[in-house]
Amino acid sequence: MSTFDVLIWIRSHKSSVAGILVVVLGCLALVGLARKAHHLKPRTAVVAGASASAAGGAAASGAERLAPSTRQGTEQNTRTAKMRTEFENATDYRAFIEQAMGRPAEGGKFYAMLAWKRCNDLMKYKGAAATHTGNQAFAEGAAALIEDIEKRCTGVLESWPTAQALYDVVMTQRGGKDFLLPADGRGIVAPTSRSTAAGDIDDALKTGDRWAAAEALQNNAGFLDVGNSAGDDGVDRQLHDWAGQVVACELVGNCRGGVEVSLHCVATGDCAHDDWRDVVRAEVPATHRMIFDTMVSGMRERMGLAPGGPEASNAN
Repeated sequence: MSTFDVLIWIRSHKSSVAGILVVVLGCLALVGLARKAHHLKPRTAVVAGASASAAGGAAASGAERLAPSTRQGTEQNTRTAKMRTEFENATDYRAFIEQAMGRPAEGGKFYAMLAWKRCNDLMKYKGAAATHTGNQAFAEGAAALIEDIEKRCTGVLESWPTAQALYDVVMTQRGGKDFLLPADGRGIVAPTSRSTAAGDIDDALKTGDRWAAAEALQNNAGFLDVGNSAGDDGVDRQLHDWAGQVVACELVGNCRGGVEVSLHCVATGDCAHDDWRDVVRAEVPATHRMIFDTMVSGMRERMGLAPGGPEASNAN
């Protein structure tokens, strides 16, 4: 058949040629898809790889010894950080307590009790010293801070005269368990004991909330087996209590210029130190300071504070 004859045939069979071309092009497309599919990885393998990576990251994070202030948190930890900020910034603690106790998932019940305790602490130092010695600038700053807290506390003790009174309201109204509160309110309205001390501290550390950890430490410090012994249970208990106060303020970062040292300055007139650790250490007899130092070091380790941290390094 000549070229001319072929052209005549194609012209006479246009629809057949178009059909053949469609079939050929379709086959070529299917071949291309098959080749691409051959090189694709199964979707399940990708998901499994991502899960393994996440698991490995979680394991690495858990292996690190992090201080409570830098622990990796859950959503609840983020919420407690927000609640803590509200607590510190509240200008009316009575109003704060009323609304916070209804938010147990955010640690609100715990912070309501903490606000009450802060107001009650003012009663320990009722009135101000007639004269002050030491740092005059610090004395003026301390007086301003305590005056501000007194204003924030207006109506709190009148509404809830005791910790038990507030605790009863907190636990019976607007239900829900607050994971920051210790079991049965130990250390706040119920006594602590040697049998529960370690567990309560562990529970507080697991929350990732450093104020909860500091509260648990102060309430249970006397029962911790850390540091050397003075050879007398009573002396050891007192030294442990003092050491707990030192490490607790380090945990929350308010040793210098905080409420405790400001209260001490205003009430006693001793304003020589603006760091609570210096005030506490001055109470320790010189004969027991080496033992006291071992207790402080043991508590720092127990609470996950790095020995060279910015707070720990200034303790002595």
